[in-house]
Amino acid sequence: MMKYSQLTDLKEEINRYRPLTQEEVTAIEKEKKIDHVWSSNAIEGSSLTKYETAALLETGLTVHGKPFADHLAALDLSRAYDYVQELATGKIPLDETAIRDINRLVTYSDDPVKREAAGQYRQIEVWPNGVPEVHYAKPTEIKSKMQGLLKWYHSVEGQEHPVKIAALLHLKFVTIHPFRDGNGRTARLLMNFELIKHGYLIINIQPDKDSRSAYMEALRLAQVENHNEDFLKLVADYELYELKDRLQLLKRIEEERRIAEKQTRLNDVDFS
Repeated sequence: MMKYSQLTDLKEEINRYRPLTQEEVTAIEKEKKIDHVWSSNAIEGSSLTKYETAALLETGLTVHGKPFADHLAALDLSRAYDYVQELATGKIPLDETAIRDINRLVTYSDDPVKREAAGQYRQIEVWPNGVPEVHYAKPTEIKSKMQGLLKWYHSVEGQEHPVKIAALLHLKFVTIHPFRDGNGRTARLLMNFELIKHGYLIINIQPDKDSRSAYMEALRLAQVENHNEDFLKLVADYELYELKDRLQLLKRIEEERRIAEKQTRLNDVDFS
């Protein structure tokens, strides 16, 4: 099982490096947002490629031959992503209103019929496709289970490692499945809310066949067999990869700065 102390140590090592420039931060954040919108929607069946998603978010141009609903879903998730960033960095407490608003943004434009139900707890039974053993909360249980989720969340804040809390927040929320639509996308945003809030890096579950299967199987094991370890490890491994990748980037930037400072003939030039 992942030792969360390793993630803490990597985060602290990253913080010891000279901060990235605003230009570098903006470029990284832009790429991560595009990857999140593309990957999270692709897990749910969107046909847009990462390149097409980037073009849509940057220029507003739609892709000929691709469902218009996929374009709307990307724009919705983009707005929801920005809202979650504001929530996390603004230190606003996580409550039912915030979660409802995240879901409203995630599902706003996708379908006019669904829009009416966006942010509303569902009043009908739903079942997961292909996993009959998983039982989501009954409509009459949702309100109390969501209150229980938030009570749990606020009780473990500061007591458990943020990456573990992020994984469990995702798992517990998606198992309640409180909304008619957008539960998976909302769950992945809630997970990243917790990571951002505590200075960890955004993680994006990848939608390729193997990655998606590993994600779904880890969820199934947790929901059906009450075996959370695989899902906790999956999330921790994603964060570990992101932290190591960021650390290597900082090392390369630092090294290039040192090299560039030495490789100049301009020190003795008089520009006056």
